[in-house]
Amino acid sequence: MRPAISLWLTAARFRQSQTIQKLLNSRAFLDMQQSPSTSLDEMMQNRSFIPGVLAALMICLAAGLAQADRPESGTFIKESDMTGQCQLDIINNASDDLAAYLCTMREEAIRAAVYIRGGDTFNLTGVDDGSYYLYFRQGEGWNASREGFDINASSSRMREPLLFQTIRTADKVQYSWIQITLEKSRDGNVEKVAVDEEDFPA
Repeated sequence: MRPAISLWLTAARFRQSQTIQKLLNSRAFLDMQQSPSTSLDEMMQNRSFIPGVLAALMICLAAGLAQADRPESGTFIKESDMTGQCQLDIINNASDDLAAYLCTMREEAIRAAVYIRGGDTFNLTGVDDGSYYLYFRQGEGWNASREGFDINASSSRMREPLLFQTIRTADKVQYSWIQITLEKSRDGNVEKVAVDEEDFPA
């Protein structure tokens, strides 16, 4: 389920308001407010405090907006229209966020694309039978307008395709349930190859 953008913005603004309130309650502000007869010299002595306040406010606002633009894990970049029974678990144990694209092997048509934050897992259900390539975009600072990351961005795909199949017998149905793990260490089970942006499926 996609979280509403308004909830992200509300949370970001709440964090910003807390930081601003702390700044307003700081000693320098209280001293200036409680001393209406403060001389010009005394006010000038506090002038070094003002740039620090402005810088802190700018950092707070930027961090809040960046967090609000960061999708939750499980947010679909391209909704799946598949109706199969197979499933795919994507475990992102890397520190960076990623966008995973499941593409048909022959046409390289995107059948589903989903956002997964670093340290999170997503289960894709309804995968149709067939062979697929799994592409990745990884990095920080998701830019939804161009569907990519602005910081430490990289693009890749699994070296080997994924094969999903469903086998039906008289008394049961067996289907593929594949689990892949991406890690910054050698423990991940995904062997990736780098992909140029112009070769990334559109």
